[in-house]
Amino acid sequence: MANIIPFRGIRYGVSSPTRLANVMAPPYDVISTPQKRQLKAADPANVIRLIIGNPSHEQHKSSDYRAAQRAFSDWRKKGVLRREDRPSLYVYQQTFELQGKTYRRTGFIGLSQLTPFGNKKGGILAHEHTLSGPKADRLKLMKACHANFSCIFSLYPDKGGAGRLLKRITALPADLSVDFPKGIGNRVWKVSDPRWIGELQSKMRSATLFIADGHHRYETALAYQAFRSKDTRGRPGTRPFDYVQMMFVAMEDPGLVILPTHRMLPQRLISSKPLLLSRLSSLGEVHEYGKPLKGLAPWKWMAQLGKREPTIGLSFDGRRLYALQFSRSVVKSPLLAGLSGAQKKLDVTLLHRLILEPFFGVTKEKVEHEISFTSKAEDAVDRLRKREFAAVFFLNPTRIDQLREVALKQERMPQKSTFFYPKLVTGLVLNDLDSF
Repeated sequence: MANIIPFRGIRYGVSSPTRLANVMAPPYDVISTPQKRQLKAADPANVIRLIIGNPSHEQHKSSDYRAAQRAFSDWRKKGVLRREDRPSLYVYQQTFELQGKTYRRTGFIGLSQLTPFGNKKGGILAHEHTLSGPKADRLKLMKACHANFSCIFSLYPDKGGAGRLLKRITALPADLSVDFPKGIGNRVWKVSDPRWIGELQSKMRSATLFIADGHHRYETALAYQAFRSKDTRGRPGTRPFDYVQMMFVAMEDPGLVILPTHRMLPQRLISSKPLLLSRLSSLGEVHEYGKPLKGLAPWKWMAQLGKREPTIGLSFDGRRLYALQFSRSVVKSPLLAGLSGAQKKLDVTLLHRLILEPFFGVTKEKVEHEISFTSKAEDAVDRLRKREFAAVFFLNPTRIDQLREVALKQERMPQKSTFFYPKLVTGLVLNDLDSF
């Protein structure tokens, strides 16, 4: 059962599309240091000052959270941020281009009641392991500001026809339209009609929700709920912090795009390239791509191999690409013991369980300290050529059906197994956790 309710969102009191673009930001965890400075310079009220209290800091400090709290409070007093008068749901559509094709992804933003992952009554499932650092950071920010500054991104099977209700709204003029980042159109419709909201709630009531993006923030919201519950009376489900701001998108939505997240390994982990290739050959067949790494062709080649068996790519220099096509017999490996058949078919799981852990000692606890990530293959190739890393393991995208199958088994993929593109924009709607 998905308990979804409307809320009185907090929004920027800005109507100019140009000014709106200047106060928006990507999610906190994908913002580079140079981008932090650019966002800070774009506008004194850019949301970067809330999600990262002091953008000049390379590491979060206690003063950052206090700075975010002061800015949030000050902006609300001055009317920079304004809270809606009526509870609403917010239909949110993103239009973008990728590899020459135009996509349109549509969902809606509301509050979802918090339940532990796998709770049958709550029906919220995870598909990825999380990292400890981001959760500690986000919890400190929530304790300081008592707010959700960004949306968790969830998926649902649209058995009830919720998509038809959303189409009624998107046929109307949008309340907000902003191009951010450049080339990605974001449109928002505020819907306060109780009858429409009730109809949508009814269609969503039996839906199972799958966290697509925001596992860290969801687990942080659960921790914050436990923290606030110690000193607050009231039955769970009746308090503002029993809910978290969430974007809901149908699994069938034609604009749903998942990109792979590639693994970049530091120099200290690679002692012998020939030895590594030899060890990989024990897991399956190693192929070599005989052309320069340019354009989409290398990754289409890798994807074609992946249609037959799970396949990962490997490059040491950004010029030669190898592909390991796992043999079917690897599913019998004791290193995969206890995993479902769904997990054993995932190239990202095989990479972590059969290569990163046994070859390099990179367990799930060490991943965030040993491995760097990027969703852009061209970025990884460029950094290899600059010798910033010793090797990159390239992955094919995880499919929606794979995500769903693993989540329904209540299993978790390795961290950073999926990259939903584009990211939801931060700053469109915020949520107060002190009052409804």
